[in-house]
Amino acid sequence: MPMSATGTSSSDSGCRRFMHTGRQQIDTVRKSEGFTLLELLVVVVIIGVLASLIAFSIAPNQPSPQRESQRFHRVVEAAREQAVLFNQELGMELRGNRYRVLQWQTQRWWPVDSDLLSEHVLPQNLSQTLWIDGVPNAAGASGSDLPQPQIVFFSTGEVTPFGWTLEDLAENDQWRLTASPLGQFDLQAEPMP
Repeated sequence: MPMSATGTSSSDSGCRRFMHTGRQQIDTVRKSEGFTLLELLVVVVIIGVLASLIAFSIAPNQPSPQRESQRFHRVVEAAREQAVLFNQELGMELRGNRYRVLQWQTQRWWPVDSDLLSEHVLPQNLSQTLWIDGVPNAAGASGSDLPQPQIVFFSTGEVTPFGWTLEDLAENDQWRLTASPLGQFDLQAEPMP
């Protein structure tokens, strides 16, 4: 057998050439058999993102009593925590279909300017009722234009004990938040009477 300058015979290089082209054929066959796990995962993620976008665009924009009650619950908890954290008395004023958090400064109540604690207007389909000492408290019945809270959050962590209900009469849905004097809150759905 003739030898090349590199020390390999011509038959060896032919064999290598055949093995090399054989590997390429095997690799091509493998690649055309199916998708890799990574490719499948990418497709699943894209489908999931598209499905969630479609679901959110189709979902109704009308706020539910449950979501509004959860928001009220977050506001009440945040007001209590802020009162304790900053050693400052805060209050909550409810008027008609609105509520807002107030702070005691310079011998009077002032509205708090914060994203979560500033005034919030409930949707027209919802109605709120505040209960203090088991008696319904007419929101905004004080007759004064000056802010006057019905609920007070003390810097000691104590809170005016109250009950608050939110109703959607059209949907027959009602939620109730109760507060103990020690600042423990309980939110739950209630059956309509």
